Amino acid sequence: MRAYLIALAAAVLLVAFDILSAPALLLHADGTKIVLVRQIGDEIPLTIHFIHSVQKTPVEEFLTVHADGHFHLTGTRYQSHGVGLPFLPEEGAFRQEGDCFVLDMDRDYANLSLRTGVGTELTITAGGKTIPAYEMYPVGTRIDLVVAPLYTYFL
Repeated sequence: MRAYLIALAAAVLLVAFDILSAPALLLHADGTKIVLVRQIGDEIPLTIHFIHSVQKTPVEEFLTVHADGHFHLTGTRYQSHGVGLPFLPEEGAFRQEGDCFVLDMDRDYANLSLRTGVGTELTITAGGKTIPAYEMYPVGTRIDLVVAPLYTYFL
């Protein structure tokens, strides 16, 4: 019986270690941490929604988060041309879908930091969770999206 309990405890510890050491997508802001995705197998989709500060129209940025920690911007969807919005052919494949402009892109980022802004309604969606950052944090708050082992959430 004792050997069985030792084997069971060892198995539980191994499973816990596997879960806690797996890469997770974490949001760090204003001294808080939120787990967006508990385990990133290979890659997961991430969408950033906001209202453009100059054009005052909605923008969506589509990214892929990789288990090795980098972020890949795959595209942007927006409703108007103007300052701060991509439009050049060398920035990606551009097309119109209804009232929206879509730019398929191919950019990698080692890290991803955002800030809440006046009227920007910054919202982050990943792993089935939507985080309305603009409702949770004061204007100007730095928001870091980080891929790290899940156990770092508890530190």
